Amino acid sequence: MAATYGQGMPLDALLDSYRLPWRRRHEGALRLHLSNFLGAPRAKDFLHPGYLTSGLFDIGKLERSLRDHLAINDFRRIDKTILVTAADLDGRGRVVFGKGYDETTPISQAVAASCCVPGLFRPYQVGDRYLLDGELVRTLSADLAVEAGVDVVIVSNIYRQETVREGGPSIARRGPFAVINQTLNIVLSEKERRGLDLYARTYPKVTFVNVSPDIGSFGYLNRFNARSLVMRGYREALRELAAAKDRGVFDARPDLKLVNSG
Repeated sequence: MAATYGQGMPLDALLDSYRLPWRRRHEGALRLHLSNFLGAPRAKDFLHPGYLTSGLFDIGKLERSLRDHLAINDFRRIDKTILVTAADLDGRGRVVFGKGYDETTPISQAVAASCCVPGLFRPYQVGDRYLLDGELVRTLSADLAVEAGVDVVIVSNIYRQETVREGGPSIARRGPFAVINQTLNIVLSEKERRGLDLYARTYPKVTFVNVSPDIGSFGYLNRFNARSLVMRGYREALRELAAAKDRGVFDARPDLKLVNSG
């Protein structure tokens, strides 16, 4: 999201990435499909069985798609500050890509590294380092925004666990993928909650607004329900921002206005 919207891609064109083919409106917009993430092994990977078995898929296919479709693939050529994080698998800490940090690595490679979920993808190589999802090192990496001088951080979280109504059919009866998805949502939601609590204590003068929509049983990559997913997130964002405004979060910022356009 940061790599696209942050460099000026219109929101409607960004949403087009998730629309079904007959509902798209923008030619040449980035296309995000499940297949973009399911890369096959490279020939040289077979020379290293340990690496070959370190993940199910190769994230390089996503990197190539981003490289072909991003209007700008260079952090130094973008006016806004976009920061992307990854974790060094060999214990050398968090890696930050963007202005003031590693600016020379292409955006497509930084995003690919940041999307490497352990076990699902083989670690992504940038230079001589093998990288995984930056969430492993620091929850949300909101400290980077605070260090840049912001006083309000808006968090977008899609890993909210589904709550089944009492008496309804259990998620346990929906099969292994539903159970795995719910398990990940529980773990990541709890990690995020603890992380935000820590940030609030560490940075008491910074306000954290957490937008965490309930997407129900929809998968967040479900293109058939893209409109429902977007509207759930939009309504939750309006509620959280309005509540923050009522608390006076934006009183000292006369240049900020909240507009309800829907």
